[in-house]
Amino acid sequence: MDRNDDEEYDVGDQLPTVQEIHAKSHSDLKNVHSYDENQRRQSRKKFLYFAGTLVIIVVVSVSIIIAVGGEETPKTSNGIGKDKDDDERDKNVIVVDKNRSKAAFEFLGNISSPSDLMTPFSSQQLASNWITNDDEFQLEIPSSMEDSNADKFVSRYVLAVLYYALGGSSWRDNFNFFSGVDECFWNRVYTDTSTKAASLFGVTCNEQLHPQAIMMQYNNLKGSLPTEIGFLTALKTLSFSSNRIEGNLPSQIQNLRSLEILTFYDNKLTGTIPALLGSLSNLSKLSLSANRMDGSIPDELGSLTALKLLGMQSCRNITGNIPDTLQSLTHLERIFLSYNKLGGPIPSWIGNLTNLEVLSLSNNGLSSSIPESLSSLNKLTALYLDDNALTGDLSVIENLSNLESLLVEDNNFEQTIDSNFLASLDKLRIIDASNNKLKGSLPLHLFQMDELQVIDLHANELNGNLPDFPENTKLLFLSLYENNIDGEIPSSISNLKGLTHLDLSTNKFTGAIPTNIGDMLSLTYLFLAINNFDEGIIPDNVQKLSNLKELSLKGTSRTGVIPGWIGNLEYLILLDLDSNGLSGEIPPSMSNLKRLNFLLLNRNKLTGVLPAEMHILPQLKILLLDNNDISELGRVNKENGFCDKTPYLGKEGSVFTSDCSLPNPELECTCCTECCGNGASCNDGSDFLANHDLIWEHGYDRIKFVFSDDHIYVRNT
Repeated sequence: MDRNDDEEYDVGDQLPTVQEIHAKSHSDLKNVHSYDENQRRQSRKKFLYFAGTLVIIVVVSVSIIIAVGGEETPKTSNGIGKDKDDDERDKNVIVVDKNRSKAAFEFLGNISSPSDLMTPFSSQQLASNWITNDDEFQLEIPSSMEDSNADKFVSRYVLAVLYYALGGSSWRDNFNFFSGVDECFWNRVYTDTSTKAASLFGVTCNEQLHPQAIMMQYNNLKGSLPTEIGFLTALKTLSFSSNRIEGNLPSQIQNLRSLEILTFYDNKLTGTIPALLGSLSNLSKLSLSANRMDGSIPDELGSLTALKLLGMQSCRNITGNIPDTLQSLTHLERIFLSYNKLGGPIPSWIGNLTNLEVLSLSNNGLSSSIPESLSSLNKLTALYLDDNALTGDLSVIENLSNLESLLVEDNNFEQTIDSNFLASLDKLRIIDASNNKLKGSLPLHLFQMDELQVIDLHANELNGNLPDFPENTKLLFLSLYENNIDGEIPSSISNLKGLTHLDLSTNKFTGAIPTNIGDMLSLTYLFLAINNFDEGIIPDNVQKLSNLKELSLKGTSRTGVIPGWIGNLEYLILLDLDSNGLSGEIPPSMSNLKRLNFLLLNRNKLTGVLPAEMHILPQLKILLLDNNDISELGRVNKENGFCDKTPYLGKEGSVFTSDCSLPNPELECTCCTECCGNGASCNDGSDFLANHDLIWEHGYDRIKFVFSDDHIYVRNT
């Protein structure tokens, strides 16, 4: 499911994909890294050789005078400084004008601390050495910050410090840093794969040739942001999303008064959110989400009256209430504060932020009811309030006519839904109100909405019958498990032709499983488990569902044999037939299910031998056979039995149960992880049931299977 309201998408960074970055030829990347390593190697050799000569004062030593050649011969200046005892070294000596080095040291003391400049191999020392000795431009060294050439020298030096401080030699793209061109060309064009828009990444400049944007997302930046960044005062954009930048934001960022976009989404920043950010009055986008920051949201952010995006979600440890000072941010269009520890009620003044399009407050500790004032947010397209402790009903939402995504699951909302429930929201794409206390019958109009793709109302108190479903190709996901819905599943269920996910398990359905459920050819996930269906065979029409990845008919009164065609459902990852009346032998065709991870056949009446062919299933991690009449595990050949050859079963993390308990085992199983007594239940008699609740953040996709706290499997197929 595309989520165009996602913060990362919105922060104004038309990101190059990892694939695009890696699409650079191996030779290009090798050359980039080779150049970077040569720079560092030459700087190190210069320092060491200079220390050996003992002929230049300590102040000049910061420049690192002498370099011993590496893979390429460094440039020389005037030939002074030979080492008479080493002819080879003599060929590669660099000597730098001592007066230039001294002047550079004195000037750069206005930007970096002298101790940093004098620390061997510090970012400042390496950058100083580069701009003094190695930079092909060999800029004139300013005598003071007021010199006409000072801005250029400072910009170039600060960018060099940034390169070294953030691990430039390991960047995925070095954006032409140190390449002998003006720093305004330290960039590269990337084209967004979805929009086809081209953007410059790296460093770009304004008309005065001052750096105005640094954009380096997904570029493997690691280290701490240097304080020198505060000297790039013309910056309007500083965008370092999805890197590994750590530590605190330096206080010098407050000097960047022209900043409009500041994004550090998905890094490793720590500490509190700096109150000094409130002085950046031109900010329109501020994203610190997905870092490791803590403390409360500072009141000072209420001064950012130009702000359109505020992102601080997934920091996990941001506490306190949403500060009232934020009510002055009337230009806000997107608020992302989810996945923190915020408490208190949703402030009523949020209803005055009439430009809001996205309000994301999920996974906090917010309480009380949704304020009536939210009904004024007629531009709102996405409302995320899930996983809080909210109460009351959802009537306020009825007026949000532009709403597309509504996530209110895992709260304490109470409401009897009727034919008017969300009926006016004809732009809705996603409704997730699961795990609340909603009552009433499922309204028909939800299946007549033109844009609706996801309906998740599981774990509520819905009752009555399912409606007569109209033709619908838009709906993809319908989850109603753990309710009290009864009656028969109408044959019109097959009118939901686009459905990929159908979960009706743990209700009170009766009658037969509709045979035309096999006409829903898009289904990949079908759970009908634990209902009161009439006895019957596994419907033959299910074999038409060739895209199925998960099928659960647990506790549905299935009888007869497991059909051989089950082996044709080649995409199956999970097959759960537990607690039925199935008889006969396990069909050898199951050995065709090469993607099968989980097979639950326990608590049936199966007989015979476990087919030896099933030992070849390469992904099988859970196999439950207990409470059947299976007498033997098949032999692969004369020398090896099933347990000798199976790749996962019996190994750490697997679950394999059968009736192998002593003293009178029904079958011998040396690789079983639990042996059950004949007639006694394994797993303490409890259901070994895979979790149903998929994760909306991942497009309602299955990212892991949770059978119990001890048995969690990340999807790998």
